[in-house]
Amino acid sequence: ESVLSRYYPTTQVFFLHLGHPALLGMRCFLALSCGVCATQVHVAVDGTVELESASAVSPRMQTLSILQQRASELMQSKLSPDAAKVVTDILIPTVKNDIVSSINKEFETAQSQLQALVDALRTSTDRAVSGLKTAVSRDTTLVQCRESEKQRLTEYEQCEATKRSTCATKQQQCTDQREAARIKCAAADAASKIQTAKLCLPEECDFKENPTCGSADVEREADGWLAEVRSKMETYQKLAEECRMMTSDASAACEGSEGYCAGDQCAGQRSASDEQRSSCTHNFDSALLAKCDFGRAAQTKCADLTAVRALIAKIKASNRKDALSEPDRIAEFAAVQRLLCLLQALHDEGDLSQQATAACAAKTPYPNSFDYFDQRIAELTAQDSISCSEKSFTFSGYEWDSGLTSAAFVKRSATPAFDVSLASPAFTFCSDDVAVAVDLQTTNGAMVKSPRNQWGPYATCPEGYEVLGLGRIDMIGGAANNNVNDFQCNDNGCRAWCHNTDCSVAARCGKASNLKMANGNTINHQTVNAWSEYSTCPPGFIPIGLAQIDLHGGSSDDNVNDFQCNELGCRAWCESTTCTVTARCAQATNLDVTLGSLGTSAPNKWSDKMPCPAGYVALGMARLDLHSHGENANVNDLECTDEGCRAWCHNSDCGLRSMCGRTFHKDELHLTPGTQVKSPTNQWGPYSTCPSGHKVVGLARLDIISGEHNANVNDFDCNDHGCRAWCHNTECWVVARCARAPGLEATSGPLMHAPGNQWSDFSNCPSGYVAAGLGRVDIIGADSNDNVNDFDCNEKGCRVWCESTDCKVQPRCVKGPNFSVMMGATVSGEENGWSPVSQCPSGSTSLSLSRIDLKGGGSAAQVNDLYCTNEGCKAWCHNSKCTVRSTCAKYEA
Repeated sequence: ESVLSRYYPTTQVFFLHLGHPALLGMRCFLALSCGVCATQVHVAVDGTVELESASAVSPRMQTLSILQQRASELMQSKLSPDAAKVVTDILIPTVKNDIVSSINKEFETAQSQLQALVDALRTSTDRAVSGLKTAVSRDTTLVQCRESEKQRLTEYEQCEATKRSTCATKQQQCTDQREAARIKCAAADAASKIQTAKLCLPEECDFKENPTCGSADVEREADGWLAEVRSKMETYQKLAEECRMMTSDASAACEGSEGYCAGDQCAGQRSASDEQRSSCTHNFDSALLAKCDFGRAAQTKCADLTAVRALIAKIKASNRKDALSEPDRIAEFAAVQRLLCLLQALHDEGDLSQQATAACAAKTPYPNSFDYFDQRIAELTAQDSISCSEKSFTFSGYEWDSGLTSAAFVKRSATPAFDVSLASPAFTFCSDDVAVAVDLQTTNGAMVKSPRNQWGPYATCPEGYEVLGLGRIDMIGGAANNNVNDFQCNDNGCRAWCHNTDCSVAARCGKASNLKMANGNTINHQTVNAWSEYSTCPPGFIPIGLAQIDLHGGSSDDNVNDFQCNELGCRAWCESTTCTVTARCAQATNLDVTLGSLGTSAPNKWSDKMPCPAGYVALGMARLDLHSHGENANVNDLECTDEGCRAWCHNSDCGLRSMCGRTFHKDELHLTPGTQVKSPTNQWGPYSTCPSGHKVVGLARLDIISGEHNANVNDFDCNDHGCRAWCHNTECWVVARCARAPGLEATSGPLMHAPGNQWSDFSNCPSGYVAAGLGRVDIIGADSNDNVNDFDCNEKGCRVWCESTDCKVQPRCVKGPNFSVMMGATVSGEENGWSPVSQCPSGSTSLSLSRIDLKGGGSAAQVNDLYCTNEGCKAWCHNSKCTVRSTCAKYEA
């Protein structure tokens, strides 16, 4: 530059800052006083650049036009040896190595961005196609179930109709038989009555003259009466026997009628109908969930398709001011080749004619062939892959109206309308109370290079993805005085300020149903070599990693020795300097976040990837702890992918852990921490509450902030509102443990008095409930020596041993269909450190703690912190060894 400026003053503007990074970057803009800053570019086949007045211009094309113009001006002069050397040694290599390299790099970036979106489209297509198959299968099962439900209900109704008819017949028979018996008994009663006969002598009869006067007549009449009496007696006896028998038969018939009519003649049919209805209710929920999940998956697939098409449109467009346009790259490459030919001809004093330079430029055709994935996109938008032109979808093809009678069951054709917009339910029956949760999708954005000792550009996410946090940060240098002085992630992307070295940065990106991102509050930590306060998330958001750590100092001794993110938020231990800490927070439909396994890494090599639990993907780094101190120890590289996070720790062992996420479904057991709250000293703090639809099952976290021996938990209470604590002589963190499963209910057992220095009786849960863990322990005293030395929960309830004071104990209790509770492993922890995790049996998840037993006594022994995640529970016991046991739960759908 200086040589040419000396020999050719008119070229000073032409070569001004030609080697500056601002010129060599993507679409760099070179401010030149040549009057072409508002032009329209036309590149001829031979690479000649022509400009017309316009508002939208590729800045690099402006630069290339200017360079060609200045090169043309130089054609009129003979180059000195020094100027020729500049052309050979500086200008031509610069154009080849930097401008051409920049074009190729932009090609690779655009190609990789489209590749990532097409890969995401493939994933979402597979998920949607699989979801459609599941929805069709479940909806077909539901339709068949409704057919059977109607049949079973019809059979039950027919049985009831038969019963009613038979009952009416039997009741009529009872009535008829009773009436017949009554008539028969009345006849018998009539037959039992005999009129007294009057036997009369003849009016003229003298017994003196004739002692037997009239006796023959009387005897005759008497014989007749007696015969009549005998006949009536026989009739009566016959009628009386018939009366007795008919009355008995009528009574038996009436008793039989009453028994039949009162009996449950259709129990079998009713039971079969009820079982079928219950099965169909389950199938209905399952089919509804599958259809709504498919609908959201189809919407996501279509959003991915829109993103692919939008990016392709940008790549195919011309005269853009970004790094996407392929026609711009082709035109720029031709212009660059034309410029190189001009410079080479200028240096060689060769043929500078347009024909010669055009022929020269044509020898180096554009080397790249952009893959627009036409075939793959066609396959992914075929009719059987969901084309996104659908206005409706057919599952089983039918739907049923149902009710309490078979007449209410009506089958009709069904092809529900589909709304492709993610802002609306996919189908009208997918209301807000239906868990529509598409699996969380994650990827890393493109790497960007950040220059040393200044902010680099933002590393962004593919279209349709949100910025979760850092996906990678790699310090290109390996010296001890290299470190990351500041990094920052927000909705724009992630960027870094790397001290004494260039570095590369990539964002960790994700998308899920209704995913929203926010940053927590900023903590300006003013204490060197100590933990900062937690940066906490806004209400309804979950901490998923760091958004920022800013070292306030600028020395090579300054470093982040440790950072930690959990359900409370994020905090950092900054060495030799104060720092700023901010958490990155997420909110989404049915988002579940948990910690992965804690592992360690040897120095100066990649660690293994710290895995997430089955079904989870890594969202970012939850913990990175340098075990050594000083300027020689730092993090040279960290990377997170779906499989987990890893780190390269320079001159130090390090401990690390992934932050993991997934989306859960309505028909499974889900446990999650509630809101994080800080409880003030010596008073009740606010409640830590659970997400909508979740039940409070106990404590997920109770952390005494002070480590003094006179600081303890005087009272904590978990109920239907949440969990809160009264902490004595210290602030404390409180987080509720929250559970959700179909039909899950939670309540508190009785609050029972416990005498000091001995086991209390068990406070047992109500009938049908099992104990999840402690719901409340209230230390009645207020002395620093008063403490809970031991508590123990089994499936029935909880008991407590309070030291130096009486106390009160209450269990937290749960019940639900297909829900069972079991105990985790009993583990032993050393004093003044975390115990091992009490892990749950395979297939189960921890609810809360069922036991913490302090092996030491006195005021110095206490539980400083307890912590439960899906993996299990652990405790930090102060000045005492302790044993720890989790309560675990399993739900079988």
